[in-house]
Amino acid sequence: MRNGLGIPARILAAAVVAAAVLVTPVAPRHHAAAATCVGSVGPGIPAPTSVPSGIPGFHAQWYGQSGYPTLCPGQRSTATVAYYNSGSLGWVSGKMGEVAYLGTWGPEPGQDQVSLLGGDGLSGSINTGWPSYNRIAIQPAAYVGPGQVAWFQFTIQAPLGAGTYRLYLRPLIEGATWLEDFGVFWLVTVLNADGTPPAPPVAGLGYTQQTVSTPVGQFSAHVIKERLSDVSVKTLTANAIDCFSACPAKPLAQYAAETGAYAALHGTYFCPPDYAPCADKVNSFDYAVWNSTLSRWINPRALVGTNSMMAFSGKTPRYFQRMNSYDRSGVSAAISNYPTLVLGGSVVDSTSEQSAVQMQRGTRGAIGADSTFVYLVIVSSASVTESAYVMRALGARDALNLDGGGSAAMWIGGSYKVGPGRQLPNAVVLTKP
Repeated sequence: MRNGLGIPARILAAAVVAAAVLVTPVAPRHHAAAATCVGSVGPGIPAPTSVPSGIPGFHAQWYGQSGYPTLCPGQRSTATVAYYNSGSLGWVSGKMGEVAYLGTWGPEPGQDQVSLLGGDGLSGSINTGWPSYNRIAIQPAAYVGPGQVAWFQFTIQAPLGAGTYRLYLRPLIEGATWLEDFGVFWLVTVLNADGTPPAPPVAGLGYTQQTVSTPVGQFSAHVIKERLSDVSVKTLTANAIDCFSACPAKPLAQYAAETGAYAALHGTYFCPPDYAPCADKVNSFDYAVWNSTLSRWINPRALVGTNSMMAFSGKTPRYFQRMNSYDRSGVSAAISNYPTLVLGGSVVDSTSEQSAVQMQRGTRGAIGADSTFVYLVIVSSASVTESAYVMRALGARDALNLDGGGSAAMWIGGSYKVGPGRQLPNAVVLTKP
């Protein structure tokens, strides 16, 4: 088996594992850190013992990679990953529909999204020599035939903040198709300037599917948990003005794509087109939502009454159990619905407000927050009250019930974890700097 450079594949795989990966500072201004901080690279990951071949069409198999780097702030590292052409078609450099690239993938930073670790200097990325901000590397040889190996190389740069960062990648034939996803990623540990390790990451950040134990039973939950300091919460609507019938709606993934979001969740109750009583008010919703893009309220008439509201002023969460207590002060995101699930760390007894359907078990959505984290959650096979206990168990100080059932949808890092469900008139998204 030989690669696109004419080198035996096993020799290449060994080179991937054994090569000393370059780690260099990017600028003299980091001399002080370099005196006490030294980067390193962990052991490489060897190729599998066997791989399939000759699969009709375009296909690729992961074939080993260099080790994960530990870097000082601002340092660079050259990384290598090998892919074996397991298909029946060759990869041709410079020819659209046949050229192989590595693209950014989810969950971090997300499909075709900007990474903190590299890019071409455009779309807010740093310039580390990538082909583009969302194309990490291009095939190194002019032609990589079936049964050959391509040895992709790319440069990453450590952010200035200590911590752990991930870069997920996936091969593709540009203009044709994404190739197999093997969950390949680079874990980059960034030390403090004095060379000490960063604080350990908080368990459970990002997306997890959990079995949550509560006083009323165990429940399966899809959970997105993020530090408020690391994300911006935005609430969005498909309509730019108040709408009461035949209102616009769109898939949750479209809300995410239009805002460059990292994650997204469905929003309020609304009148779906498949409900007969909604024939004259399709996709309308009776709840106030702040459109973060337009910086205006949609349905401001609903700012009075007994519904509840989760709001954010920048990184600060605010909660109003009753809309009529909202003081009309500025917000950057806000969504109302009913009922309140958790208030001040305690489950709220809202049975007197609930409908018969809400008391039954089904798929439930919720948004919650405390002083540090925001929680986007979908709970399976739970009543509204049971979902309140789940939100409290997850750590939410305040939490609001959202829609569920056939409208439930959760999207993160380029793909749906739940859904896509119905098209939605409003949604909640999380963006990252």
